Amino acid sequence: MSLAILASLTPDRFEVRVTDELVDDIDFDYPADLVAISTNSTNAPRAYEVAKQFRERGTKIIMGGIHPSVMPDEVLQHADALLIGEAEEIWQKILDDFLSGNLEQIYRCTTYPAPESIPSGRWDLIHQKRYYVPRTFQTSRGCPYGCSFCSSTQFFGTKQRCRPIGNIISELKAYKGRLAVFIDDNIVGNTMYAKELFRALKPLKQRWVAQSSIDIAQDNELLRLAAESGCAGLLIGFESVNARNSTDVKKLRKAEQYAEYVREIRAAGIGVHGSFIFGFDHDTPDIFDSTIDFVMKNRLEVANFCKLTPFPGTRLFEEMSAEGRILHQNWEKYDRYHIVFKPKNISAEELHQKTLEAYMKTYSLGSILKRMPPKLQNILPYFAMNISYRLGSKRLRRS
Repeated sequence: MSLAILASLTPDRFEVRVTDELVDDIDFDYPADLVAISTNSTNAPRAYEVAKQFRERGTKIIMGGIHPSVMPDEVLQHADALLIGEAEEIWQKILDDFLSGNLEQIYRCTTYPAPESIPSGRWDLIHQKRYYVPRTFQTSRGCPYGCSFCSSTQFFGTKQRCRPIGNIISELKAYKGRLAVFIDDNIVGNTMYAKELFRALKPLKQRWVAQSSIDIAQDNELLRLAAESGCAGLLIGFESVNARNSTDVKKLRKAEQYAEYVREIRAAGIGVHGSFIFGFDHDTPDIFDSTIDFVMKNRLEVANFCKLTPFPGTRLFEEMSAEGRILHQNWEKYDRYHIVFKPKNISAEELHQKTLEAYMKTYSLGSILKRMPPKLQNILPYFAMNISYRLGSKRLRRS
């Protein structure tokens, strides 16, 4: 989405090409005058390689995104300029400075852009047919929780900024896809706004999925409106079933509360994709079995298991750095699957092996059949996602 938004913010006097290396090859011979690269920490080494090849051709490079915003000194070794923060209110100045030959090294957005200034992206420049979902939607930025490991909160802030609902509805009316994906960190972070949004979505009869906190189950009206508006599933960051991890997971609830809320969400006809993290300081070797038991007993449609990752710029990274527990700063390993820190109460080998076992047990054929959703219309996507995870877990085991 960031690529499409940047293109939308760029005036017509520029000829713009958008390349997403997930689905496109980069044309290094394209005669670009300016290349803008958006990157997170995991992709930073590749971003530096791309920048090097273009700079050797005389092209100016500007980098932005979460990693350049928290590691500016490192990034400036690979770019002519960098943007710290969000782009909406400063991108025009950057382009003007470039045209006048006065490109500065650092551009800093000192305020969070007003939500009404966030435009719809230039999706016509994206190869939409190469994606399973041709485009994405965003209703808000920011999350009120501020968990220790969350780099998104460091970038977008803890105050939720909500876009005008009319803008979102207009974007959805022009959308031809069967399933809409909202990429908000928490689509129900502002309850009153979420209710108004769901009421506006209902006439569109558009099926959609999003990320949400478990709190949606605490408000019967909110949950009902989500279901009525076409919500097919929610990715919920449970993060841990160990209540002692509340220092790191600000949205943590007891496993019994989680179970009750999951029942209510599934009773509304909404699928639950649970996301879990292993390796918190209060995790002991029994965390793996207790998490798998939770997934099975509550019949979560999908579950993913990540290794705790202290991304740069987060509170977790600062704390672990001070304790001497960061193993290295090879950013491409900061992908939630490699172990980049010294665990406290679990050995690194056990963390690695047991995370893999959690995938294998959850996506065994017996487990897939046991967790089947009750709604007939959800069965086909359910099997598609579970088989995909099953194949992915086998690749992880082989690697």
